[in-house]
Amino acid sequence: PSNLLLNANCDLKICDFGLARPTAENEFMTEYVVTRWYRAPELLLNSSDYTAAIDVWSVGCIFMELMNRKPLFPGKDHVNQMRLLIE
Repeated sequence: PSNLLLNANCDLKICDFGLARPTAENEFMTEYVVTRWYRAPELLLNSSDYTAAIDVWSVGCIFMELMNRKPLFPGKDHVNQMRLLIE
C-alpha cells in the first residue's frame, strides 16, 4: 500500500522501485522482478508480454489486502503461489 501514488485526478501509479534496475539489450534478466504475492498469473507462467492488465492485477491484490488486512495470495514459493491462484 505504501507503493501506491494517487494524484488529484485519481490517476494511480505503482511505484515500487526496490527491485528496479537498468536494462540493456540482450542482457540476462533474473526472474524475480515483482513481489510474488502481487504477481499476475501470466508472469508466473513466464509470459513475456507486459500489459496494463498485469498492473491492474497487482493493484487489485493490494486493494484486497487493504480491505482484509492480510495478503490475498501469500504464496511461500513459486509453486505454492500458483496453487493459491487456482484454488
